[in-house]
Amino acid sequence: MMSWSALVWVILVGAATIGGCMAQSAHSSAQNGVQAFFVVTAGGTQAQDIRLLSGADGFATHTSKGGSRCLTTQEGTQPASVFLYFDTDVQASTAPMYVIVEYYDDALAGVMTLEYDSDTGDTLQAKYRRAEEQAGGRLLGTRKWKTAIFMLQKPLFAGRQNLGADFRLSAYYGKIYVRAVRLASERPSEWGQVMQEEEQDIRHLKVTPLVKIGRGGQLIIGGFDPARKEDVEPMTRALEAAMPALKQLGVTSHEGYVRWNLCEPEPGKYDWSVYDRYVEIYKRYNMKWVPFLIVGSAYSLPRWYYKNRDAGYQGYVCLEHGEESDVQSLWNPALREHVARFIRAFCEHYRDTGVIESILLGITGNYGEAIYIATGNDWTADIYGPYHTHAGYWAGDPYAVKSFQQWLEKKYGDVEALSRAWGRAYARFSVIRPFLKKDAPNDRAWLDLVDWYIGSMNEWARFWMQETRKHFPKGDIYLCTGGHAPPEHGANFGEQCKIAAEIRGGVRITNEASNYAVNFSLTRWVASAGRQYGAYYSFEPAGAVDPNGVIYRIYNATASGARGLHYYYPNLFETETARQNFIRWGSEFKQRKPVVEIAVHYPQTHIKLNGNDFLSYIRTLRDHFDFEYMSDEQILDGGLQRVKALILIHGNVSEGKVWRVIAEWVRSGGLLLYPTGMGRLRDVEGNSSYHDALFGGSDQLGRGRVLVYQGAGGSPEFRSFVSASLAQAPQLSPNTRQMVAADGKEDGVFVTLCAPNELLWLNTTGSEVVKRGRALPPHSIVSERLTGGR
Repeated sequence: MMSWSALVWVILVGAATIGGCMAQSAHSSAQNGVQAFFVVTAGGTQAQDIRLLSGADGFATHTSKGGSRCLTTQEGTQPASVFLYFDTDVQASTAPMYVIVEYYDDALAGVMTLEYDSDTGDTLQAKYRRAEEQAGGRLLGTRKWKTAIFMLQKPLFAGRQNLGADFRLSAYYGKIYVRAVRLASERPSEWGQVMQEEEQDIRHLKVTPLVKIGRGGQLIIGGFDPARKEDVEPMTRALEAAMPALKQLGVTSHEGYVRWNLCEPEPGKYDWSVYDRYVEIYKRYNMKWVPFLIVGSAYSLPRWYYKNRDAGYQGYVCLEHGEESDVQSLWNPALREHVARFIRAFCEHYRDTGVIESILLGITGNYGEAIYIATGNDWTADIYGPYHTHAGYWAGDPYAVKSFQQWLEKKYGDVEALSRAWGRAYARFSVIRPFLKKDAPNDRAWLDLVDWYIGSMNEWARFWMQETRKHFPKGDIYLCTGGHAPPEHGANFGEQCKIAAEIRGGVRITNEASNYAVNFSLTRWVASAGRQYGAYYSFEPAGAVDPNGVIYRIYNATASGARGLHYYYPNLFETETARQNFIRWGSEFKQRKPVVEIAVHYPQTHIKLNGNDFLSYIRTLRDHFDFEYMSDEQILDGGLQRVKALILIHGNVSEGKVWRVIAEWVRSGGLLLYPTGMGRLRDVEGNSSYHDALFGGSDQLGRGRVLVYQGAGGSPEFRSFVSASLAQAPQLSPNTRQMVAADGKEDGVFVTLCAPNELLWLNTTGSEVVKRGRALPPHSIVSERLTGGR
């Protein structure tokens, strides 16, 4: 009897010459259990009881591959098209059904998957249930037409997927090409043959790394995460199939979410079987692991703990509505005990496996970052459903209230001192509760609230990092943080780096996208503080990254001196263009040492009082030259000794001691640049004598220098003034002056000075640009060696 794959080949060849024969041949296969089919022919399509659906996240288009017309996903859609959707008129039965797919194995990109509308309930997981078994489907780059067979154990086919579909195909965000889909009621006889042929392809597969990142660098891929135990088999299958593609791109490690609920199904009883399965794969493929430990976020809570006050449950309570969230309060002492036990148990089980590249700590918030609740409901509600969540202030639970009162008593000593500072009389500390800004007695009271709120996050981060280092004495530990650092997030990236350095750790910031200037503005505080305090750091996107963004993120990481660079699997495999961009530019991810003598004041006090309206000033200035951030706390910790020029651009209020340190630095030889449009420099109580000390006359400046621009700090004219001034500033080294002079204008081209004598360029435009006689191709990274003085 002719094999199924041979039969399909005959049918397809016949279709290319005798269009109508396809339907007849396919229909005659009913004796093999085929009940429906959809086949692409040279002249169109032939179908019986299966229809292609196009739209949503699955716009389909026709193309040619390997000599055959076929379907693929359309590029450039919003949202991205990553699925091929089908519906069928075949009535589901209680017996399993099988879907046979002819696909073109174009490139290393993981594995083809099928999700179907199942008779297992009304949940999202039931409507998109993974096929329980499959033969074939790996994308190994053999450049052949191959067969994949999927077993659907509990089909319903009620059209409950997007577009009214009954099942959908994808390659876990890789590109797929499909020329035939058949639905059968019997297990195809060639199941074993398909498995055997795939094993042969794997044995003969030779993976040649196409990307070599710099020595000591960490290139991390995220994805393939189970939400439930039943997800483990399809997710690990997909991860294992993707391993050759990951190795080809030089990936050093896979990051996986380690959810508390999947590890401690009963109080004090740990079950590591979910993640043991992943460790087996890491060992088999010589891949490292970045476990992302999540305890406290809504999706991580075990059922025995969820809503159980006796087990210690206490969610954050918002000040805006007085409602409790499922995300757990960091002030809750019971949660602290659970975290300590979990970290110890995890480290004792996995510490000596030899697969851990670093441990990433997900300490709180919607996702696991070191910020308070910041967004609405999304996939983080996949376990217990929607919960109360929004950007705001989450300081209303009983433990938070008590913590605030204790913090105030420690700071002021007696309530009379607090009353004087706040301009309002209080009888005792116990009557004070956390408040919103509109209810703050004055600016000092609001700063106290914000300082306590941020300080609580810092102490929670310190606890997590110390506990982890206690049980993981050797190896990298990263604190996961994110957002853009408005006061309601409670994130102080500078202090988080300082805390990380205390335990020889690092910080992973998870807020990048595709725009380089935006990415720089969001990540630069971590890079600046990491270098000052001695913490290593790593960059991660918050979600989607377009193909050019793949290049820009490489540049941001290497130009910032980052140790780690993280991509989610779709960022590199959603389109072939993205994958090729990484192959072309990924080797530029080296652990360069940026030379940064210029800093911009990061106005922490202004941001606490007014929100973070600072970052927009940064994005356009970065197009002129490279610089550090210098926050108030970094300045007080001696950070100005690392730079030779400081730019004030926005935010004229700081604590008086900050302005005094800046004035002393200027007198010692520093260069200060200031726009009058930002207003007179003052402290929180309104004292502006610091302004006169800096700008009252040259006799007060010692060996330093102050350059004043008459106008706004956000203007193009101010940026041009700063660039021209720095390009000639004798306080800066010759190489830094060259760096500023080499660009110094807003043209979508960026430059960084790296040790010992390198200018590193990024062209984000779609045209070739010439700088210093050197051609910079569109969307490129170019290294230039400097000659002469440093």
